[in-house]
Amino acid sequence: MSFIKRAGLYCFRQQFKTVILFLVLALIATFMLTGIAVRDAAKGATADVQTAIGGKILLDLDPDRHTDSQQNQWGTVYSYNGDLITQEIVDAIGKVEGVVDYNSEDTASYYGAGVDFKYLPAALGLSYTQYGEASSYTATLSSEKCSKFQNGKYELVDGRHITPDDKHACLISKELADYNKLSVGDKIKMYSLDSDAISEFEIVGIFDGTEGTSGNALTVDEIPANCGYIDYATMFELFKKELNGYQQLTIYVEDPVSVQNVYDKIATLPELKGKTLKLSIDTDEYDVVSTPLESLQQLVNTTIIIISVVSVLILTLLLTIWIRGRKKEIGILLSIGKSKVNIILQIFTETIVVAVISFASSIPFSNLIAEKAGVFLVSRVTTGTANLNVQIDAAYLLPLYLIGILLIAIAVVASSWTVVRSKPKDILTKMS
Repeated sequence: MSFIKRAGLYCFRQQFKTVILFLVLALIATFMLTGIAVRDAAKGATADVQTAIGGKILLDLDPDRHTDSQQNQWGTVYSYNGDLITQEIVDAIGKVEGVVDYNSEDTASYYGAGVDFKYLPAALGLSYTQYGEASSYTATLSSEKCSKFQNGKYELVDGRHITPDDKHACLISKELADYNKLSVGDKIKMYSLDSDAISEFEIVGIFDGTEGTSGNALTVDEIPANCGYIDYATMFELFKKELNGYQQLTIYVEDPVSVQNVYDKIATLPELKGKTLKLSIDTDEYDVVSTPLESLQQLVNTTIIIISVVSVLILTLLLTIWIRGRKKEIGILLSIGKSKVNIILQIFTETIVVAVISFASSIPFSNLIAEKAGVFLVSRVTTGTANLNVQIDAAYLLPLYLIGILLIAIAVVASSWTVVRSKPKDILTKMS
């Protein structure tokens, strides 16, 4: 009789032991599947973060080394005497392989008083222009890439974002729009004391996120709802004599892994040669999200190793107890000429037959706990910086079976060796 047939008959006769082994292996498989699924979900989330956030390279002025100081009646006045980031430089950077986008954001660069609309009132109620007090606006190439939209503080609720092709376009808050009964497509006029000019802007978008942030503001520009965004083209038109370039440029790279390669290409551009500008790599935003996800992967990998070791110990202990009760059977098999390898293969087959069924049966159980396990681990490790899409399918059975076969082989050899290494005569003598 072959060892395979003997294994089948033993499993059929020892139904109680078979059920216990089934439950133990199903539990081990459930933990193993959950660990593999969470690990793969963390890898997938990391890849998504790489695509969504990308890497950043910053091009800034270098005022530390290129600033003049001059004394006047009010004190010391500092002025930058270096280069600005010209459109020629921006265009050259946009053509570099690996660069997917760029943006310039200059906070409070434009102050406009409402000619045909009113700002939400502040405590002081100043009126230093003929149109009242002015509020601040951020000049930008792409408002979607501005920091407050990127970090989720502001959200566009109507219309669209400002793009590099816009001119005389603006974004205003929903609070300000409601206060003046304005909507997307309406045009508003603002007076700039700095340029002594009235400019007309089209409202291309409305954002929210300013509610409840007014506090006890003394001036209108201290109320976030009064502050908005305008396009850079209008700034160049209004201040063409004073403004002939950008103060900073954020360059977006699709893959943070290749950001150094893109940085090296930009640094060697002829347009930057000899310029008083500084180039630096910024991966802070990516690191904030990806580092916890990588920590989660390491944690899950460690957990899988621990589960594997514990599984081998449990299986070894369980099989050792059962094999010791089969000394007579093993002694008889050895006495009729069955080899030790043949007997070990029988025990291995008995366990594998049960494992094949229990591993497949563990998939629905794993689905029930995998998602909850992912949510729990994210809450403990990533502090809410990411969500995991944990799913288990039949594709995970292959690595599960490979790991399971290895663990079962180790457990069977370890548990059966103490008995199988004995001589048949010694085993039968002890039994009598």
